[in-house]
Amino acid sequence: MYDFHFGSKEQIVKGDEEFLIFVKRLLPRWVNGIPDSECLAIYRILKQIQSDKQVLIETGCGASTIAMFLYCALNNGKMYSWDTNGTKGSFLRSVILESICKPLNINLYDIWSFIAFDSTSEQVGIPILNEFSEKADFGYFDSLHTLDHLMAEIDCYERVAKDQFLIVLDDAHYTNMSNNYSYINMLRGKLNLKPIKEPVDNICEQFHVEVERYLKSKYEVVSRIKDTYKLEFQEDIFFDYFKAEREYMNMLGMVEMTQHRLEAFFVEKD
Repeated sequence: MYDFHFGSKEQIVKGDEEFLIFVKRLLPRWVNGIPDSECLAIYRILKQIQSDKQVLIETGCGASTIAMFLYCALNNGKMYSWDTNGTKGSFLRSVILESICKPLNINLYDIWSFIAFDSTSEQVGIPILNEFSEKADFGYFDSLHTLDHLMAEIDCYERVAKDQFLIVLDDAHYTNMSNNYSYINMLRGKLNLKPIKEPVDNICEQFHVEVERYLKSKYEVVSRIKDTYKLEFQEDIFFDYFKAEREYMNMLGMVEMTQHRLEAFFVEKD
C-alpha cells in the first residue's frame, strides 16, 4: 500500500529531502501532525550532529519519525521513539518498511525501537538507554504538551545524553503548565460538553523560553539553532491543505502557524 516508487537507492540518496516529503505526504492526517517545513527543518538539524555513532530519541511519533528514520538509514544511526499510542507506532512501522526499507534494502529493527509507554518511566522510558550503554545526540519532544511533562522528559534525556547534544521542541509556543486545556476542550467538544476556562495558574511562559532559561541556568554553552522552519513555514502548503481543521483548532487555542512552533538548542555539558 505504501510501496510507491520514487526511484533507485542512488536517486533517493541524491534527492533525500524530496524523498522525505514524498513519503510524508503518503501519511494520513492522524499521523501527519507537523508541517512539511518543520519535517524538513528537523531533517536538516540532524545533519549538524558531529558524532560517529549517532543515537536519536523522540517522544510522540508521526512525521518526525519518518525524518529521523530516513536520516538514520542514510547515516548509520539508531533511534528510539516513545508514544503511548501503540497503534501509531505499528502503523508507522508498516509505512517505513514499505516506503523506505524496501528501496534502501535495510532492516527496520536494526535502526528503530518503538516503545508504547510513558517516556519518563524509569523501567521502560528514556532512562533505559543507560541499560543499553547508549548515549543520545538528539532529542525531539512532542508528547503531552505541558511544561511539567516536557521538563520531566528533558531531565530523563539529560541523564542519557552525550557531552554535546541537541534538543528540539515541537509546539514550543505553548504555555500549558500542568494541563493542556486546548486539547481537553477539543475532546469535550467531541462529547458535546462545554469548554472549560483555563486557570491562570496553569499558564507559563512559552515552552522555548522556559526551556532555554532552564538550560542556561545549568550549562555554560547553550545556543539556539537557526532552523529553516522560520524561513519556510508561511509558504507551506500543509497549512492551506488542512485550513478548515486549523481554523477550528485555533479557536481552541491550538495556534499552529507561528515562527516559534519549532525551536532547537545546542547544549554542551561542562
